[in-house]
Amino acid sequence: MASKAISKWMYKFISPGYDILDKTFFRDNGRKNGRNPREVLREMIPNEKAIVLDMCCGTGTNGIGVAMKNPAVTVVGLDRSKPMLIKAKHKVQDLGLSNVKLICRDATDTGLKDKMFDYIIIGLVLHECNSDTLKKFLSEACRLLKRNGKLIILDWERQTILLDKLKYAPMYILESIGTPKYFKEYYYSDKVAFFSRYGFEVETNVRCKYTFVMSLKRMDVKKDNQKEDAQKEIDGVDSYLGKTHMLDYDNYMIQELIRERGWKNLPEFEKIRAIYNFIRDEIRFGYNVDDSIPASKVLKDGYGQCNTKGTLFMALLRAVGIPCRVHGFTIRKELQEGAMTGFVYKQAPKSIFHSWVEVYLEGTWYELEAFIIDRDYLEKLQEKNSNCTGAFCRYGVGVEDFKNPVIDFNRNNTYIQSTGINQNFGIYDSPDELLKEHHQELSPIKKMAFRYYGRHMMNRNVRRMRGE
Repeated sequence: MASKAISKWMYKFISPGYDILDKTFFRDNGRKNGRNPREVLREMIPNEKAIVLDMCCGTGTNGIGVAMKNPAVTVVGLDRSKPMLIKAKHKVQDLGLSNVKLICRDATDTGLKDKMFDYIIIGLVLHECNSDTLKKFLSEACRLLKRNGKLIILDWERQTILLDKLKYAPMYILESIGTPKYFKEYYYSDKVAFFSRYGFEVETNVRCKYTFVMSLKRMDVKKDNQKEDAQKEIDGVDSYLGKTHMLDYDNYMIQELIRERGWKNLPEFEKIRAIYNFIRDEIRFGYNVDDSIPASKVLKDGYGQCNTKGTLFMALLRAVGIPCRVHGFTIRKELQEGAMTGFVYKQAPKSIFHSWVEVYLEGTWYELEAFIIDRDYLEKLQEKNSNCTGAFCRYGVGVEDFKNPVIDFNRNNTYIQSTGINQNFGIYDSPDELLKEHHQELSPIKKMAFRYYGRHMMNRNVRRMRGE
């Protein structure tokens, strides 16, 4: 970014005609990628009580638009250019807005309170900043955002179509002259990687005609949640250790298994790994009568799928004092093709209920899913699909690297069906609670057909894959 003195002079000079950008580049022409980015930005902020900071607000176009569309929102427009703020003030007065406040501050050092804002908007600013200013700018935004707040960026998008390049050329030349190095570095950068360097993770990216509008969240939120979960354990809350109808770990078969294996005498990490390996390889991949059966029934069956093996996994973990929880999803039915065939596959719902288990160890929650498929079945599947060297999504397996999926637990996440996920239901303390709110949607007839026919055909297909 230019020096403060030069910057102030420049914005004083351009302030009278600054809003011509909207007429030139931000019009909604109704064509593909032709949406007005100001409108896209406004849609990212719901009409509910929230505090929004429009950083480097200029003439206030973004923040004022949000305030008009969402009367419940309070908007603070911040800029260090007084001429820009004067023009913004006239707009606010003409529109009679009472939910907009304008302040003259430097965006790299606002003097505002920590975690004050639900949303922060930065529009057409970052492409002008050098690396030092960018770091200060985005660090300040991170400090001002509430823990679950959103950062919304509106900026120039790299043009790939010749006609768009020609139309955008005057602006490209002006920006290149103004900040020749910073602009081009930012303009041609991978924005996901760029913002990750400054502690932000991209959630949504909407490409408009000449611009993009991106919603981001702080990357440290996950760490904060993990600290809260750790404190929950320290404070003696036992919701991740309790027995339920499905997690019936006091059942004599489960207790006898734990005694035989000596799992209670192992260190925490070894407990988890030993039980994980048992669930993955000794409880074989197959389809039980229902997702809601208790852990003791899964153990008696000796086989299971994601939901039922997960129930037994959780029961065994809690029985030896390891906190755990369940994360619910749905997966595309294409992931089950091969295990499901013919009439069963055609009649199956497009989205199939799915879950994995999250285990707490040494202050971290680990996402464990690869216990679903036993090693024998996976190796047979790899043999019969030996030409596959990349992603694979069939026969109950959905991974990016079919040759080398991450299936062993060593203080890491493990996945075996994650590439098929299409809906996220969130985290629950137990499978009982998850199934109260979400379950496989089947008509009574289809449910009966699965119980007495469909699952038997699927188990037959699994046995065939094993060569049995």
